Amino acid sequence: MTLVIATATQTEMKAVLLGFNRRGRIGCKFPAVGGCCKTPVNNHECLLAVTGVGPVNAALSIGRILGECKGITGVLNLGVAGSFDLEQAPLGSLVTADSEIWPEYGLHTAEGIDPEGIKFPVWEYYGVGGQQTIWDTLPLEPEKAFRQLNLSTPGDLLEGASMTVSGVTGTEERARMLQKRYNPLTENMEGFSLALACLQAGIPFLELRTVSNLVGSRKPEHWKLDDALQALGRHARGLFV
Repeated sequence: MTLVIATATQTEMKAVLLGFNRRGRIGCKFPAVGGCCKTPVNNHECLLAVTGVGPVNAALSIGRILGECKGITGVLNLGVAGSFDLEQAPLGSLVTADSEIWPEYGLHTAEGIDPEGIKFPVWEYYGVGGQQTIWDTLPLEPEKAFRQLNLSTPGDLLEGASMTVSGVTGTEERARMLQKRYNPLTENMEGFSLALACLQAGIPFLELRTVSNLVGSRKPEHWKLDDALQALGRHARGLFV
């Protein structure tokens, strides 16, 4: 039984592996972008996967892995993210997603995007209480996923809605608009795709990211990528103890 540990970039995967063993690699192997490799992590049999950046790359990568590899028990998505509010989620803090939002799906109108405007949901399935429909928001259960994947829960973990985008929010005006409409805590570029794939496959999904920047700001004081990567490795190690 295998747990997929997925990052978007090799930089994030190297940070995770540095946290595991202080060498930034497993044996002589390191997953290429779009590739994966097997490795044990403590008592867990894991498949390390670097999906590539963005929702399309993430969907293609996880779809290929789930189609080719038998016995996948779940997906752990690790990486960095932007924070919409540094008071709620400061630079370097660890956040888990309790929902994934895809704000780009639906019908574009003068008032914004109507996720139900094209009448075709992203996904429909039968769950607790009957048929469930996914439009632009996918609810997650991180507490349940920690238990199912047999991972340790960090003591300083924050929880909130995560937003997946195809293009990083580059202005304060767009950040305010997204925050007002969707109330997300963080912004990423892969989570919705990975979460949807796990929903379709019927396996647990857990997303954990460290905050590297303030969404919408390009000011140097609002970016601490190196600190976020170091924190990512430290927290990744703590999941498996």
